[in-house]
Amino acid sequence: MADKNPQIGHRERLRKRFVSNPESFSDSELLQLILTYAIPRRDVAPLAENLFVRFGDITGVFSASYQELCNVDGIGEQAAILLTAIARLSFSELNKEPPVQEQMRPHIIKQAKLFEVEPALGPIFDEPKAPQMRTFTNDEIENSLHFLPKANDFNSLDDYREYLEENLPYNSFTTRKRRTNNILNRFFSDGNIHSPLVYYSSQVSNIEDSKQALFYELLRAEPIASKAAEEFVWPASPVGYVDREGMGDFISKYLPELKISSKKKVVSAIFKTYDLLSVGNSEGNQLRIQIHKGTLESFLYVFSTEYPKPGVYSFDTLFKGPIRHWLLWDKEWIRQQLYNLQDFGIIAKVSEIDTVRQFTTHFDQMTTLRTYFEHPQRGSLSIRERAL
Repeated sequence: MADKNPQIGHRERLRKRFVSNPESFSDSELLQLILTYAIPRRDVAPLAENLFVRFGDITGVFSASYQELCNVDGIGEQAAILLTAIARLSFSELNKEPPVQEQMRPHIIKQAKLFEVEPALGPIFDEPKAPQMRTFTNDEIENSLHFLPKANDFNSLDDYREYLEENLPYNSFTTRKRRTNNILNRFFSDGNIHSPLVYYSSQVSNIEDSKQALFYELLRAEPIASKAAEEFVWPASPVGYVDREGMGDFISKYLPELKISSKKKVVSAIFKTYDLLSVGNSEGNQLRIQIHKGTLESFLYVFSTEYPKPGVYSFDTLFKGPIRHWLLWDKEWIRQQLYNLQDFGIIAKVSEIDTVRQFTTHFDQMTTLRTYFEHPQRGSLSIRERAL
């Protein structure tokens, strides 16, 4: 008699293969195996695919909350509990090890001494909780540059999602759906379609203005990429390059369980991000970097994101933050942009008296952006930026 449930045979083969050769399992197969223990008599392959579509990768699945998992089609209470329990157990074990920053301190200090720059360590204690570290492989740079400005034409994130799922340049709907989630989770994590990034992207016409703002936002959304920028690429700026092997070793410090093939994909995604967004130049095994000037508009966007509320701030916060350490912008050029923004009325005052160097901002981020893009003198040759 034929087996009434063909999935039983598949499950048994899956389990036997895992026992004999667990290293041969892909992330999808591993997730399928786990789901068999919570979901009886049902094909779990489509359910695993649904989870990947929703959360991007295996790390995203195990970072999801119980409620988020329950909202995925086909994932019920038992499966959601099992996945969150496994994640909780894994994170508990990881927390028995020294904090990641402590593990990295000898590496950071050694590299900083090599390049004769100040190590970017920050305080050891009382730090805000960092975003969950995850793999970064699907950069979606070209699509983000093309499709982000179009978000300004939609009234809701659901409408924009549907548009992306129909128009991203992939043949498979499943792929379009998965890549749509990558873009939305990265740039619309708060669920707001009318974000400062969307407004900014719809206003600029120069591709370089879009590229550098996108680079900054991508690093904000991808912790492993921002760690690499801050602690590996920036200290190497005096030398002018980093290589793939060194980047791979750095990635392994933060993601030690990553398979070699996955680590190579992360390294390639980071190199590609620098290259396509004009912050570095990927040449074979090396990523060449140099301190450079940006554009006034890209500075405006990053500046308004770093300082989204009116207040008084020191120059040091500029020179020791993402504006310099991520984007590799020239220090004197950054200083000049403060005076440019003062000309537009965005910065109320710039003070450079003896050892006191600070600036005072007027507005919140959206008001800052609108003030600039609606300013009657925008593009005027009287602005300092045009005279440089």
